Amino acid sequence: MSGAAALVGTLIPIEAGMAIVLWIGIVMVAQAFQATPREHAPAVAIGILPGIAAWGALMLKVGLRAGGLGTADRPLGSSIVGALGRADVAAHGAFALEQGFLLTSTIWAALTVEIIERRFTRAAAWALAGALLSAAGLIHAYRFTSSDTVADVALGRAWEFALGYALLAGLFLLARWARKEGTVGH
Repeated sequence: MSGAAALVGTLIPIEAGMAIVLWIGIVMVAQAFQATPREHAPAVAIGILPGIAAWGALMLKVGLRAGGLGTADRPLGSSIVGALGRADVAAHGAFALEQGFLLTSTIWAALTVEIIERRFTRAAAWALAGALLSAAGLIHAYRFTSSDTVADVALGRAWEFALGYALLAGLFLLARWARKEGTVGH
């Protein structure tokens, strides 16, 4: 409210500010691995993936805009997904993971912990949460604007992801009965 952010932005080069942000990110990731039980390290790694995908989607869109797309004359659209797919770039997946990536990270990490601990009913509940959030359009649903992809919160917009999560929930419920007696996590 005071305008001090603009002053700081003028006095401190963006490169220095980004170095600080990068260092904070490195410390946070290191702490995530140190503060969790050793056997849950895969869950931390899985939880990081949607954020990396979101960053990749951002870099992809910036690159497309730098290449002349994403302008009023050449807007981004669904045809770009097919063109990128022919170049072996999974843009649809990256754009979908970008939307609601913090929620997706939480679901994936929690789901992975439950798998590690062999608590398949709870894993199914997390997968069902993913199905509901996808069905509601809170995760994985996007639409194109002329220069970007943005969240498209609408029922059924990310139906294929909702179906995938629902099938995963069913698989976990089946796994609950298939596990051997006496086995525990780790």
